[in-house]
Amino acid sequence: MHRRATKSQAHISPPSPTTMGSDSEKFSRFHQRSSFGVTNRIWAIVGAILFIFGCTHYILPSTHSTATKNPYSNLNLKAKNYLNTTEPQTNPFDFCPPYGPGDEIGAKYGALVLSQSRMHLGSSARVQRVLSRALAGQPVTISVIGGSVSACHGSGDDPISPKCYPSRFFQWWNSVFPHPASELTNGAIRRTSSAYFAFCSGHHIPDVTDLIIVELDVDDTPDPEMTEHFETLIRSLLIRADSPAVLLLGHFSPQVHQAYGFVGPDHWHNVVAQFYDVPHISTKSALFPNYMHDPSSISKYYIDPILANPAGHELISDILVAYFQSQICTAWAVITGSSYDTVPLQHGDPAAPGDNAHGLFGGMGQRKGVIPEPGTEQDKEDVDAEGNRIKIELPESSKAYVPPLHVPPGRMNTKPNDERPYEEIAPYCVSANDLVNPLPTSLFSGSGWFAYHPTGAAAVGGASLETKAHYWYSSLPTSKIRIPVVVGGGDIGVYYIMEPIKVVGEGSSVQCWVDDNYAGAKTLENAGDVGEPTPKLAIIDHFVSRGNHFVECSLNGEEVKACLCSRSSAYLLHNTHARRLRCSHS
Repeated sequence: MHRRATKSQAHISPPSPTTMGSDSEKFSRFHQRSSFGVTNRIWAIVGAILFIFGCTHYILPSTHSTATKNPYSNLNLKAKNYLNTTEPQTNPFDFCPPYGPGDEIGAKYGALVLSQSRMHLGSSARVQRVLSRALAGQPVTISVIGGSVSACHGSGDDPISPKCYPSRFFQWWNSVFPHPASELTNGAIRRTSSAYFAFCSGHHIPDVTDLIIVELDVDDTPDPEMTEHFETLIRSLLIRADSPAVLLLGHFSPQVHQAYGFVGPDHWHNVVAQFYDVPHISTKSALFPNYMHDPSSISKYYIDPILANPAGHELISDILVAYFQSQICTAWAVITGSSYDTVPLQHGDPAAPGDNAHGLFGGMGQRKGVIPEPGTEQDKEDVDAEGNRIKIELPESSKAYVPPLHVPPGRMNTKPNDERPYEEIAPYCVSANDLVNPLPTSLFSGSGWFAYHPTGAAAVGGASLETKAHYWYSSLPTSKIRIPVVVGGGDIGVYYIMEPIKVVGEGSSVQCWVDDNYAGAKTLENAGDVGEPTPKLAIIDHFVSRGNHFVECSLNGEEVKACLCSRSSAYLLHNTHARRLRCSHS
């Protein structure tokens, strides 16, 4: 123990045995010098850390760049016409024939799994017509509608994420049929079923498209009501003016199988596919045997019992690509005359002067990126001044009645001798988040009803893309809102939200009716036996005459608050107690 020198005491350290200018003295002075109040030793440490970090940034691979990979773009591609060649017509596709030496996907999964993945092939007539356009070097628009899986939830959380099957499939498509004007549109919405898309698919698909992929096997329920909605969706897609090809794509979900067994929603979807001659493919054959043997063996494809992870989306994409590869091989064999295994459709030589078929098997006119020569008839009717494809009448070669290209004259439950004649559907949807044709604000002026849209953090991410994110609401009892609608087949629906009884108690309700049919008003209550807010469709009227009508709803009770969420042929209602500051949403 020694005594510390006080401030008043002078203290001289004993002389150092080293001489002046030694390394120790220099080191001490190095410590004492400072810049901006920080010693040079600290600056040296900071510099060394930055140097090491910079070296590792350039030496080691970056995982961040992979996670934030930019979406795929085909803008710099050059179109390829497989039919415009003077060389011998040898097959240009390495994957032909299916399961041959060049079929990598066939070698990966085997012929048994891939053949079983095609739950229903049908004639594939419309698919062949799309492939004829692509083989002739023309651009193709591919559209997707579906639920959480197609919305890429859990695999990038972006509808065009490169980890998700829509983008994967589009990249493959452009590797086979490159064209800078080919397009991919993904209109999928999280937690959305056929009950919504049956009426509102037009809000999620461009006016002109060639191929529509429908993925709803894990979002629908296996019951007659949902099957009817699904049929309405498929029929509405097939009768569109652009006459697109429709393909059903199934994703196997352990949770769905646990709830419904082997005969799940995909079974009833397959019935619709058979009736309308629509191909239906699924990943079920690739996963189900292993799942039954050991449920944990397929966990590498999922982030939860429903959603697919990037590996699961790769599987979905492979099953989808394998189907189209087999169809391409068939189309090429038919074109070259080495096979006749396809639907006999009327078509002419696409290179013949004056031919209005625009390619093999007929089809729609050209679109953006394929501007015809000035002065031709096609120049007047197929595209606008900017080269954007527009709706036109089908060419004469496609107007002939060919059963595979035309939908049945009635629905699945239509009888030949029904007393009431069949009325063709014409889905119409009024939506609170319709940015193209929003309802005029004058409809809400003084009514007590308002439109709600997510703001701030709620407007970012997948939650803002759910069907319950946008709605109309009111906190004024007895307030009324009137929505104009255009009726086709005669059914009027209201899409509303069921909320847990444990949260809203008895809940609240609204009454809705069509035109002046107040006696036929339906009461919609929001309280239900559900675990979380769940959208639901309620049909409030049937056999309404075709044409313009209006739907009116009135908030019941006193001191309650209701939210009307536009999401079906009329709109979406969502009711909650007034004591809440706003309608619940996620």
